[in-house]
Amino acid sequence: MKIAEYKLHGNPLGKGMTTPGFIQNGGYYCNPDDHTMLGFVDDPAEYYLPDTLVYLTLAEAKARQLAIHANYPMQQMEEGTGAMVDMTNEDVEAAMDAWHTYHNG
Repeated sequence: MKIAEYKLHGNPLGKGMTTPGFIQNGGYYCNPDDHTMLGFVDDPAEYYLPDTLVYLTLAEAKARQLAIHANYPMQQMEEGTGAMVDMTNEDVEAAMDAWHTYHNG
């Protein structure tokens, strides 16, 4: 599976938006500034993938998320207190490693 950055498509059946059919598993790590998110596509794919689709390595996906995190801090529950606290950059990278391994392992 390859990481792909994409936007939702208009829903042809009515109001709202939908994940493009070529995204096999998506909806992760939304960028509030440009409304892109991350998902996965098969590699190799036996179906249509737009030429404009942006593929990211895990390192590029981490860099993208760290830039977003600088403006919109990700949070996690603090052990022992249950309070929500901002994640460190290392926490963000570890979360992305776990996400990538889970979906590709």
